[in-house]
Amino acid sequence: MDSRLALWAQTSHNVGQKILVLGSSPDRKRDDMAAPAIVLIADGDDDPAVAVALASLSAKLKGLRPDLLVTYGFLSDGKPGVGQSVSKLAALGSTEIAIVPLDLVSAMDHSPEISRAQGAVQAANPGVKVVIARPIGPATELLNVMDARMREALHKTNAVEVDALVLGAPEGGDVRGASLLARRARQWAAHHKLPVQLAVNDLTGRGTAQAIAALRTQGRRHIAVGSMFLTSGPLFRAHQQAALKAGAMAVTQPIEDHDHLVELILARYAFAAMELLDASFPEDDTPPTDAD
Repeated sequence: MDSRLALWAQTSHNVGQKILVLGSSPDRKRDDMAAPAIVLIADGDDDPAVAVALASLSAKLKGLRPDLLVTYGFLSDGKPGVGQSVSKLAALGSTEIAIVPLDLVSAMDHSPEISRAQGAVQAANPGVKVVIARPIGPATELLNVMDARMREALHKTNAVEVDALVLGAPEGGDVRGASLLARRARQWAAHHKLPVQLAVNDLTGRGTAQAIAALRTQGRRHIAVGSMFLTSGPLFRAHQQAALKAGAMAVTQPIEDHDHLVELILARYAFAAMELLDASFPEDDTPPTDAD
């Protein structure tokens, strides 16, 4: 096996993250002290595979945290919508809800649709508090997922050599996310000692095709393509088809319900839940005494 390909068998990026766990134990009854419910939000799509991926993510979260109410919703035209999902939890008696945007390319900003749903649900249910977590974004941990998916893809194609990589992602990220995405491409290149071309895609898949073409002008012939996409929706399919048409030797599957993503969701949820906890305890405005 080529020494460069052997890199995929090594332990990937050594990035760990302690997950703050909030809430009650699994056998505790839901009451006013129950942990906030979770709503996972992703781009809408009429492909059943997308809903299956979100349902699988929800199931994994419930498996890790049986005490939590977990549901999901979609932006745009997907069903159920963001407002429907949040309202459903409020109707079930949840008084605290954390929305986690499953956006892999935005580091700070979220869709205005999520903010509208937050406002509408709180207006209709005065006793309900809804907080929006920071998006998943192009987190370093996702490079571990890229490596795992790449090993799977290379194994399926019986690849014996890789001399370049493409890191494909969907368009639509915020400024901070774009900066981090470029950094992840550089980190991936340094980790595997291979050139990596970043490809940001719309529904044409043009970004991936251009990235592969650029690598070919550098003399690279054995090109594998990583897919930083959440599910197998239209953007992923355009990226995948463009890669195969351009002669990529392997294209990874989307991230879907990988364990590293589940951990990131719990981390984002935990920090959002802390905001709700802080809001429950108003600051004491009493001036400090000498004894303090």
